Amino acid sequence: MKFQTYILVFLIFLFSACSAAPIPGTDSGGMPGIPTPSRPQPTASVPVPTPTLTPTSQPSLTDTAVSPTATSTPLHVKPTHTPVPLLIGQGPSLVVCPILLYHHVEIPQTSDPYFIAPDDFRAQMQALKDWGYTTISATQLVQAINYGADLPARPIVISFDDGDESVYTTAFPIMREFGFSGVNYIVVNFIGTQGYMSVDQLLELASAGWETGSHSMSHTDLTKSDNIEWEMVESRYQLGRLLHVPINTFAYPYGRARLDMYDVLMKNYQAGMGLGISNNQRGRDLWYLWRRPVELGVTLQTFASYLPWNTPLP
Repeated sequence: MKFQTYILVFLIFLFSACSAAPIPGTDSGGMPGIPTPSRPQPTASVPVPTPTLTPTSQPSLTDTAVSPTATSTPLHVKPTHTPVPLLIGQGPSLVVCPILLYHHVEIPQTSDPYFIAPDDFRAQMQALKDWGYTTISATQLVQAINYGADLPARPIVISFDDGDESVYTTAFPIMREFGFSGVNYIVVNFIGTQGYMSVDQLLELASAGWETGSHSMSHTDLTKSDNIEWEMVESRYQLGRLLHVPINTFAYPYGRARLDMYDVLMKNYQAGMGLGISNNQRGRDLWYLWRRPVELGVTLQTFASYLPWNTPLP
């Protein structure tokens, strides 16, 4: 009887050991048909290469801008400084950016359309501020046209031709109140003469963030000149020598240009400024970008019609 008991205990032990062993093709509990999943292997983080950008030579043929992409900041991050304007990706080739053109910011003695009264100028700057505009330089605009760039949501270039002294005495302090800067297109032979800015005044504007471009040596109509090289190239050299700043863009006197001038421009400048009413600045127009003159007596309603955005930012 005792021997049979030993045999029974041995058989129970042997049966328990066999039941505990996993069956191939099953999970560890022996359930058939449910294989144990393998742990996924970690994937190495591969850096995405940054593409090398080159200027575009084939601008878009459509006149409708592609909806730009906003660059946003995570909502949980509290700013530690004054918030910067929302940035919008624009370009390459097509950039929506008005370029305004002024000459004299002072009370006119005649009905000269190149003058604008200081009060009217201030009202226009206030309107631009209320409508959410941020000034950029001509060079920033050109870079966006060539390569694409993150620009303020509502960019604008405010330019002044000739170098009139009222730009320093009147326009400069008004624009500074609104956080705006401008672009001066200077006639070299006018510098320091009666009614025009001096080198020191131009340097002060440059140190305040204003850009300087060339408006020729003598402000002659270059379409009737035999001295195009001197007017366009020597002016760039002289301005660089006097102000020690880059001279990247050229504004045609009277907005007049001819084809042979483009060859000179392309060898010495990044872009040319002309006249026009479009706010779409394109690669195909890089040597004659559109600038809207703001003339004497323009109402705020008319001024608003010049701009692509004339209501406050949402």
